[in-house]
Amino acid sequence: MDQFEALLAGPSDPDRPRPTIMDRLAEAVGSAFAWLFCVAILLSVYEVVMRYVFGAPSSWALATTTTLCQVGFALGGAWCMARREHIRITFVPDMVGPRRRWWLELLALAVGLFYLAGLAYAVYLDARTSIWKFDFQGNWAPELTPGPPNWPLPSIGKAGMLVGTVLFLLVVLSHLIRHIAPRKA
Repeated sequence: MDQFEALLAGPSDPDRPRPTIMDRLAEAVGSAFAWLFCVAILLSVYEVVMRYVFGAPSSWALATTTTLCQVGFALGGAWCMARREHIRITFVPDMVGPRRRWWLELLALAVGLFYLAGLAYAVYLDARTSIWKFDFQGNWAPELTPGPPNWPLPSIGKAGMLVGTVLFLLVVLSHLIRHIAPRKA
């Protein structure tokens, strides 16, 4: 491996804990849905060609691309946290000893858990009103995109946000549990 590949691979941490069950689940879900970004890119290219080459823009490509990216980013947060590749500002923990670093990590995980719990509740309320809707005849009528083709993209996006937020919350919770669990010698 040359220097560039080593830089891309990142630091190898022999003390990195083994992945938890939630880490493995988040990695599997994130990897399975990463293709959404490829589809979003293809739809964007399609829309540009249709709009500027043929003068026939679509009414659905932008909303579909936005929903695909929304779900991909929502699931990507848990994927990054599970792989411990999320953005971290480490200049303060790097300046203190291991004991204080342990407390700072505990604080970061607790704040993350609190934030994600609040976010999950807010996203749940929004998703519930978007997905759990019925018309006057009692038929399921989720929130639809305005205008044709009237797909339930807003409902799909909000459901993806809810799943991604809850998955992220569970990953942080599993890291918090592991962090405070007594270490085996």
